[in-house]
Amino acid sequence: MQDKSRILFLTESTFDFSTIQPTSTLLTKPVTELEPGLYHTSLGDMTVDQIIKISEHFDDIKFEPSGFDINSTVYQESLSLYQYLNKHNIIDHEPITFTDHPDISHRTDQPTLWVFGCSHSHGVGLRPNEEPYGKHLAQALNLPLKLITKPGSSLSWSYRHLFNSMIEPRDIVVWQLTTPNRLSRFNGTHVEEILLNNTKDRKLLDSITDQQLYFLQLSQLNTGVQYLKTLGCTFALTSIVDFGASYDHVAEYVKYQEYCSHYGLHLDMGTDGQHAGPLSHKAIAQRLLNHIQLLNA
Repeated sequence: MQDKSRILFLTESTFDFSTIQPTSTLLTKPVTELEPGLYHTSLGDMTVDQIIKISEHFDDIKFEPSGFDINSTVYQESLSLYQYLNKHNIIDHEPITFTDHPDISHRTDQPTLWVFGCSHSHGVGLRPNEEPYGKHLAQALNLPLKLITKPGSSLSWSYRHLFNSMIEPRDIVVWQLTTPNRLSRFNGTHVEEILLNNTKDRKLLDSITDQQLYFLQLSQLNTGVQYLKTLGCTFALTSIVDFGASYDHVAEYVKYQEYCSHYGLHLDMGTDGQHAGPLSHKAIAQRLLNHIQLLNA
């Protein structure tokens, strides 16, 4: 099938474009009747306004860097024009999805308990008839629950969801912190959650130090705390898993009065042998309830 598209290349005015595309036609003035095929022009052949006008008649616009002095003004102007003309082509690519939990975009018209976290808050390891600490806490507070959790997610994931949720000053927020060796990475098509302990990507492992991970996570934690304070809602921070000797910079995680420790509350294990069991979730909910009441005293 014959290609009926029209493609326009932005080039350098003195560069012989025929060495790359011998069938391309040079345009030096605005035209409205164009046969399908390849065309090229430059800021030396036409004005910016003229190029913008004729761009409407093309299916695709490309930039050819050959011949340009990348330090020249004309290179910067040509590149800026190309970027401007392609602003409508962004829809050709899948948009980056920063959040993927559907419950952050709607709420009831009453005070609400929000719980953000990973598998520990999600309730992994609990049986269908057993409830995670968030549900126990919501029942004790007599509030509807927004459980914004994702097993295997990083603090960056909960950070993005927290900022994009419909939290109001009358709400209560519990933000569960995760280990620093988890991070979000955009792979070119979508955002994925990575556990560095399990990845086989040597470039990633070699480029990110432990201290950089702590810096990134603590930056998000501190920014998130300031955001919650600005909102004016009651909130609590918790780690679920005790920091212990495996964490650096522990003081930075627990320095806020909103931080609620769960040390000693791992009373049982879930069915997977890795996450808290039903008794532990009930105890964690009670500790959080006491802490929230203390904050509001």
